[in-house]
Amino acid sequence: MPPEPSVSPVPGTGAHAIVDSAGTGVVRTSSGRFLRLVSPPDDLLDVLGGASSADGKTDAYAEALRAKVSAREEEDAQHRWPGPRREVALIGTGPLVDAVAEALTGWGAAVTRHTDGDALLDSIDGAAAPDRPDSGTAGLRGEDTPPWGLVIAYADSSAERLGWDRLDALPGQGVAWLRAYREGENCFVDPLSLNGDDPGAEQVYRRRLAASFVPRELDTWRRAAVASTPPSAAAHTLMTGRLLTLALAWAQGADALEGYRGTLWKLVPATGTISEHPVLAYDPPPSIDLGARRRV
Repeated sequence: MPPEPSVSPVPGTGAHAIVDSAGTGVVRTSSGRFLRLVSPPDDLLDVLGGASSADGKTDAYAEALRAKVSAREEEDAQHRWPGPRREVALIGTGPLVDAVAEALTGWGAAVTRHTDGDALLDSIDGAAAPDRPDSGTAGLRGEDTPPWGLVIAYADSSAERLGWDRLDALPGQGVAWLRAYREGENCFVDPLSLNGDDPGAEQVYRRRLAASFVPRELDTWRRAAVASTPPSAAAHTLMTGRLLTLALAWAQGADALEGYRGTLWKLVPATGTISEHPVLAYDPPPSIDLGARRRV
């Protein structure tokens, strides 16, 4: 029975070189692909492990191998999170937002953190929060273009969602807008808004009220509800996974984006139920001419 092939990491990469006793070798890349080595030197694995070759030829071979593998890994990283979409803003605080930030950073995104919507808006136009219009005023103020390609917000309570309706204007400025929140123990991830025609935070909520048998009671409870405990480990993991799935699809321009733009994701921890609900945007109501009645 022939001896097992020997394995050595390729320094500075996530790849491994595998060479058998006959001198045949492959490299397994960090993405799981196996690439055949062309005429690997007999002492390649020793050199990869830190030794020096007698004539320097194996050192040169090992360095060329490392450079080629590094280039492939850079291509993989660009596919995972393309450079033009690096800038991402996160709104919210707590372990779930921390986990999302850590994952996005590990994937290559440049993440900026904001405690709430007002803090994000302040970073755009420099206005002081007390001078900002109340939460019923929709839209962004100022002419500055937001620096991010994607804004992700998370809230544990209704109070933390104040101002999200104003951020519904982000997609109209070319910024993707993604929201996750809890109502009591139940968890929601809204559709991903990519342009002004997609349903934003306010439209999603109005659709939910329209579909409810008790819209007035739902609205009253939702405004008063306060998250008394952090999300469970399961809820934390599932919500984080959903947010990262949508964020990665946006970064890569995946085909699945079209479905995510009109799908409300819901988790009910009490029953362990995960469901998805279609949400369609609607045209805003026409403005009311307050002077018309007086002219009649």
